[in-house]
Amino acid sequence: MLMKTAQVVARILFGLFLLCQPAGSQDGKTETEGAPVATLPESVYDFGLIEEEAGFASHVFQVKNTGNAPLLITHVQSSCGCTEPQWTREPIAPGKTGNVAITFDPVNRPGPFRKNVTIFTNDGRPRLRVTIQGDVVPRRAVLQRAFHDTIGTVQMERKAFLFYTVRPGAEIKQEIWIRNFSNEDVTLSLDDIPEYIRLEAPPVLKSGKAERFRMTLDASKLTDKRGHMLDHITWKAVSASGATVKQTLPLSMNFVDDFSNLTAEEKANAPAIRFSNTSMDFGKLKKSGFFGWGNKSVSQQIMITNEGKSDLTFHSVGSDDERVRITMAKKTLRAGESIAMNVILSPKTLEGQLAAEVYLVCNDPQGPVRNIRVVAEGYR
Repeated sequence: MLMKTAQVVARILFGLFLLCQPAGSQDGKTETEGAPVATLPESVYDFGLIEEEAGFASHVFQVKNTGNAPLLITHVQSSCGCTEPQWTREPIAPGKTGNVAITFDPVNRPGPFRKNVTIFTNDGRPRLRVTIQGDVVPRRAVLQRAFHDTIGTVQMERKAFLFYTVRPGAEIKQEIWIRNFSNEDVTLSLDDIPEYIRLEAPPVLKSGKAERFRMTLDASKLTDKRGHMLDHITWKAVSASGATVKQTLPLSMNFVDDFSNLTAEEKANAPAIRFSNTSMDFGKLKKSGFFGWGNKSVSQQIMITNEGKSDLTFHSVGSDDERVRITMAKKTLRAGESIAMNVILSPKTLEGQLAAEVYLVCNDPQGPVRNIRVVAEGYR
């Protein structure tokens, strides 16, 4: 009798236990408990310009577990053999963050690139995707093939200097090879040198000899400068017979903020820029209007979004090529806000090929300088 009574009491207690459980649960857990959730604070990273000869470029994407069970990155797959992924192999606890490091090999891959990487996890979704993009600057050819530009009888690797990123107080050096291909010596002189530029050049170029032309930019002499700036020096070459050639050498510079003292929290709450596209191809342009002498402009648009957590501020937006005109309604974007940037060309001003860069200098610590490639074929 006592045994039967105990069994009845046990059944009653077990029934009460089941009634006390949350709906949809048989083990004391709700339907939403015990599930990992993979969250990507950042899904696209733009390297900007990458020098091919500088070698591998890497970026680390964070994967945060915003669920309440351990998250496991089971596999990471890239869309190209030039992209090598590494990732956190251990389970990621709730509230913690793991890493997916993407390394890109720019060797023998000049020009713009955009590579996708797929992340597989145990959070129940099929996959996540991150993207790296940028533009590979071709490495310099061997000396015998490096001279693409000419000033008089002097061959040069290039006739312009680009200081892509200049941080406050930095000192940046660049050099190019120059060579006198004439049968007589050439005397060099340089004028209109800005106070923040130091030059090292041979006073005399011997016939057939190659020399280095060195330039140093001292940003400490440009305090509080931010944004894109264009300047120049004047090159003068005089041959032994008295022939004189003068040329303006452009200096293009992007002055950025000093992010070196940002804390981890400040970086996490920083602005983050994203473009809908990083290049514009206008194709072949024709003059419009009566007998082709109209002045109808053509334009294309790129959307810019601030995917960060604080205001995105543009210090400058512009191009070194005066034929490229840019309009943008405002220079500050709130978190989550988007804006259209219009690039405008006038066929009347274009002859032959156009290949220009639009530079955007902003306060995104992950990429303070971004560039948009603009190409077109003008009227002939």
